[in-house]
Amino acid sequence: MARSETTRKTAAAGRPLKTARLRLLVALGVMAVVAVGYFTVVGVGNLCAGGWGDLVLLCPLGALGSMIAQHTIIPQAVVSLALATAALLVFGRFFCSWVCPTPLLQKVLPNRGERAAARAEASCGGSCASCGGGCGKSKGVKLDSRHAILGAALVSTLIFGFPVFCLVCPVGLTFAGVLLVMRLFAFGEATWAIIAVAAVLVAELVFLPRWCQNLCPLGALQSLVAAGNRTFVPAVDPSKCLKTTKGVACDLCVGVCEEGINLHDVAAGATTLADCTKCRNCADVCPTGAISFPLLPRKAPAAAPAPDFDELPETEA
Repeated sequence: MARSETTRKTAAAGRPLKTARLRLLVALGVMAVVAVGYFTVVGVGNLCAGGWGDLVLLCPLGALGSMIAQHTIIPQAVVSLALATAALLVFGRFFCSWVCPTPLLQKVLPNRGERAAARAEASCGGSCASCGGGCGKSKGVKLDSRHAILGAALVSTLIFGFPVFCLVCPVGLTFAGVLLVMRLFAFGEATWAIIAVAAVLVAELVFLPRWCQNLCPLGALQSLVAAGNRTFVPAVDPSKCLKTTKGVACDLCVGVCEEGINLHDVAAGATTLADCTKCRNCADVCPTGAISFPLLPRKAPAAAPAPDFDELPETEA
């Protein structure tokens, strides 16, 4: 490995990600609200089916699966899908980095740093960078294994008559585990379900450490809708970026992106901006503050016209 590459990775690993702590607090806050709801029996539900009173929102994948399983239009599911679509069009896939408990659980697993480094290495698009250009799509959605699993989940739901994926969904299993543990300590209800839920979660997150990037059908469904997201999209200011202003081989933003997005050349990355989860790792790690998440996309500044030497005023010698 070249010295410059080693230096880049060392800097990326040691640079603090300011938003990471805020994301952690938000995810813990969501889990705390659900736990309090379980304990007080107020019926707030969880991320699979939550709400208050008559207002109940379903997970978009669960809502779609429920209608496929029952071969009918379910008003509650339609409303849930409409609200999820609106949120994705405005905020993109923010759920995956700000709300979903799966990344939170992955952080406590052993060898997480080594896995993250391997993911960053794979997501840098080295083969594309070596030829000096992108070799994929720069817009829309890059279909991958997650979308194949999404298709399989929906087909299996149609065949078996119930949302099959919900049985192994890490989000649902996490909140099921929270409920089971709380009932164990509150009422002494010791059941085999606690062991079963924990075993499935460990199997998914330890033996399939890249669940979110390669396997999650919920993330795949969100990316299909988030392809239309035009707000809060990461933008690079070329007047500040070290790569464009000084020709420095700085790929810190590429190395910390959980989704493998290459902001310098989107087509060279593993995914497009449709998969951006608004985690802000790229903005936090940029040494010159060249990356921002503006409300609306900014137009690239027009290049200054070349001076017309015939119209320049004559100067005295």
